[in-house]
Order: sequence, then C-alpha cells, then structure tokens
Amino acid sequence: MKKLKSIDYVMIVLLVALVSALIVLPGKGHGKHVPFDAPHQTIYDGLKDGRNQAETELVCMTCHGKSSSPLPTNHPPKEQCLICHLLA
Repeated sequence: MKKLKSIDYVMIVLLVALVSALIVLPGKGHGKHVPFDAPHQTIYDGLKDGRNQAETELVCMTCHGKSSSPLPTNHPPKEQCLICHLLA
C-alpha cells in the first residue's frame, strides 16, 4: 500500500473544508421568516393560488418600499425577497 504524501493531506483538508462549508452555509434563508399575519396574508394566498415567486414579491414593495415599513439602509437588493425570507 502506498504512503500518503503531504499534498494528499492538503487535498483531504480542502475537501473536508468545502463539504463543511456547503453544509453549514446554505444559500437560502438567512433572513427572518415572513410572518403569518394579516398584512402578509396576501403573499401566502398568492403563492397558494398559483402565482409565481416574482409576481408575489411585487406585493412586498407596496409596504416595504419607502412608505409604511421601509427596509433598513443596509438591506441587500430588494427584488428577491423570498430567497432570503422563508415562509412560515
């Protein structure tokens, strides 16, 4: 049986680090959950009725634009709400 070289150990460590990062850092759901309350009911109803995600996210900007519940200044781009904010 062959003995492992130092480059083999480096590759094993990199592989374990990559797999760990993919498990620990999922690409979805880093924001708060969308509350299941009256103001957000139209979002849940729209998705249940068959509207796609892009059409449903337009509803978010009616309240979370610059009017009643504005987003924080450090908030990322707001065109894709349901990528980060999962439904309850």
